[in-house]
Amino acid sequence: MQKTGSPMRQKFIEAMTYPRMLMSSHIDASDCPMNRYFNPSHGSCQICEQGKECHWLNSNDEFSALVDQPMDALVAAFEFSVDYVDAYLSRENHSLRRCACENCCWLRDARRLIKKYQNKQKRAARNAHN
Repeated sequence: MQKTGSPMRQKFIEAMTYPRMLMSSHIDASDCPMNRYFNPSHGSCQICEQGKECHWLNSNDEFSALVDQPMDALVAAFEFSVDYVDAYLSRENHSLRRCACENCCWLRDARRLIKKYQNKQKRAARNAHN
């Protein structure tokens, strides 16, 4: 039986599909000697403009053991992807408040998911002190 983790963890993992596709479509592998396989010790990866995105993709792809990552690490990876999508949409002149495209809807949902997680963490911390 495959380990799936908590429902909240599963929501984060599922929500990472969109930024993964977006980043993959924007990384040009034609000049990459590593063929989009991030290697932190390789000189070309150290100077590449897309190094952070490539590293994120290699650490959070659909084959990664995301269900086994500590929740804080998973949330941090998700927050990076939210920042990436936000920057992409800003460059494309989307207005997050007014735009109803799939991209902006994903970003609004992603921010709500983070807020829900943060609120859950605050409640758990309060309950631990009581």
